[in-house]
Amino acid sequence: MLDNRVLTTERLVLRPLTVEDAVDLHIALSDKATTRYWHTPPHTTVAETRAMIERMLQVPSNCWWAICLRDGNHIIGMVGHHGNTSVPGFGYLLRSAYWHQGLATEALQATIEYAFRMLLLDRIELWIHGDNMPSIKLAEKVGFARRGRLRQKFGGQPTTHDVLVYGLHAQEWAQSAKTTLDTPPPRHIHSLQPVLAVPDIAQTVAFYRDVLGFAVDFMYGNPPTHAAVFQGEWSCEGARIQFTHTEHNQTQPPAGWLYFFVLEDIDGLFARYVAGGAKVIATPQSQPWGMREFTIADCNGYLLRFGIVV
Repeated sequence: MLDNRVLTTERLVLRPLTVEDAVDLHIALSDKATTRYWHTPPHTTVAETRAMIERMLQVPSNCWWAICLRDGNHIIGMVGHHGNTSVPGFGYLLRSAYWHQGLATEALQATIEYAFRMLLLDRIELWIHGDNMPSIKLAEKVGFARRGRLRQKFGGQPTTHDVLVYGLHAQEWAQSAKTTLDTPPPRHIHSLQPVLAVPDIAQTVAFYRDVLGFAVDFMYGNPPTHAAVFQGEWSCEGARIQFTHTEHNQTQPPAGWLYFFVLEDIDGLFARYVAGGAKVIATPQSQPWGMREFTIADCNGYLLRFGIVV
């Protein structure tokens, strides 16, 4: 099945994607139904598709295939791995005329096996538009599980949307496929929580609770010497900050700041914080890097910057 990156399934041949595939692939990328949840608007020219493929192939660690039918060998989509991301990424596109036939399932299963057996990846990750239920069902069908959520804005779209992060570990795949793989090195870090040194734990917790709307996660000691606050929809996502007691007051604002990614209505959030008495450092401004941001200071002088994709 695996021969020089050419993969075969019952009905498909997956071969390395080339720039010469632009003409055929443009049929998919120019179709509104196919690209409804794609990260760019439908392509209007073959040159646009060719430029996209060239960018994909410029990254040596990328691994992309053209999806071809065995009877006729014409291209009906593409599938592959992003090699330039912090977590190994995975993506696919199939022409809408070939949906609901199990072809995408065949293509994904073949390339997932290649990822774990040949590329020796320990996990792969899919980012799926939150409204793309067919893609969500397909990801779950081939073994992916939901790991979290992001907020993004695609080119040509007026508003942001949820992006669901689905992931699959190599050992999870091996177990479902009833096969064995070499165990990859463990990933030790699960999450990161900043710990801020503050002179008054109770006062700080009250500020984050009453002014910023955080929930109190825990508070130890009487008087308290350590505490944490949390804000988010689910316990595995959101912002969690710990505080530890120090005898020293801040003599000047810290050199850095905490950055909070906001889901919606950043101007309304700013207005609520101002009404609650927060000290304003910078009012909401749209930045050239595609974010709208504002900055306030907490009761200890720590800088808190809030931003949303616009």
